[in-house]
Amino acid sequence: MSILHKGFYIIGDRMKKAGGALLILLGLSATQVEANDKIRISGFGSIVGGIVIDGDGYWARLPEGAGQYSDGIELQSESKVAVQARYAATDKLSVTGQVLVRGVNDFEPNLEWLYATYDITPDTSIKAGQMRLPVYHFSDYMDVGLTYPWLRVPSDAYSLALTNYHGISIDMNFDFDEVTSHLKLYTGKKNTDPNKLITLIDQYKGEQLYDDNGNFRGLRGIRTTKDYKDMMGVVLDSNYDALTLRLSYLQGEEKFTSYAEGQYPSNPAFGGEWVDTEFLDISLQYDQDEVLAMIEWNNYDNIYTSWFVSFAYRLDEHWTPYIFYSQFEGDFRFIAPGGISAGFEDAETGSLDDDYNSIGIGARYNLTPYSALKFELLQFNDDGDAAVYIDENQDGNTDSTAFFVSLDFMF
Repeated sequence: MSILHKGFYIIGDRMKKAGGALLILLGLSATQVEANDKIRISGFGSIVGGIVIDGDGYWARLPEGAGQYSDGIELQSESKVAVQARYAATDKLSVTGQVLVRGVNDFEPNLEWLYATYDITPDTSIKAGQMRLPVYHFSDYMDVGLTYPWLRVPSDAYSLALTNYHGISIDMNFDFDEVTSHLKLYTGKKNTDPNKLITLIDQYKGEQLYDDNGNFRGLRGIRTTKDYKDMMGVVLDSNYDALTLRLSYLQGEEKFTSYAEGQYPSNPAFGGEWVDTEFLDISLQYDQDEVLAMIEWNNYDNIYTSWFVSFAYRLDEHWTPYIFYSQFEGDFRFIAPGGISAGFEDAETGSLDDDYNSIGIGARYNLTPYSALKFELLQFNDDGDAAVYIDENQDGNTDSTAFFVSLDFMF
């Protein structure tokens, strides 16, 4: 059996488990789903393939560590499929659950969302449970490729290592003349152990292993955890004609803990203290007829600043070519120029560990209203001192060029 056919077989098998788990959580059988009009089942997925044209490899730094490409054609890292169910218990009370199966997690089903919604009025509702952390313009739809033109959201600007939270939110819709607005207030917490994205970032920065011939042979087994508490956030989304302005602010406390290989959980190498944190995101989108233009900027206090700008043009009902530029600048300055093999430098006056950008050119082709093909050529430029991904030369430079194809679908 080929790798491709094996991958599709595993996805199908895992999806059966995922769908069954979700129905059990909602207290329903398959027969009830067919017979009960209070239940709405939907889903989405993406089959993503990519190949590195130049460089040692490319990593999009997506949640769970997805988006890694090195040798040959990669079909698993970004592929995913999800099933979502909504049960209307009453006219005002509903329960929503989502099970997501990611290729990067070997197609193991994971409960992404499970929350209850109560409609206080037609324009005001309250939610409680596990939900998507709404910090970005596309936070709710990051995994739903059909909702945006690019092959993936510009990942340099979507780098927060937390996607979901446990808590409560209040949503309100209101209008001012011709301006339609949505306001969200939320609070909650979340523990991630390990935090897969941050662990991988740290491993590629300073824990790459090479044999005597200089060939990459893996990563040292460190472990990084990150906990969040007392999170309080606000999102204001306003639309006027073709313009949409979105403002998002989050504050709280976070605890970052790092463990050397073999030292988890009793002997942390560093971290372990709660510190205040803030995250601010601003986006502006113009969507009129053929033109879709957008810019988004965010700042993670004392961690990084990132942004992207994009332009897409709908040629007809099928083709939408696009171009984007994204940039990430971290605040840390520990690793010396030349990568970890060059040692360390002054953390106050040194150059940036993480400073990179991407230029993407691609096109979306709509097959049906519920499916689309996408093609993307991406140039990744690494100007920072630390390695972002595989660094065969061990010089901190991980520039690369890669080509990707995806099939996005909804059902």
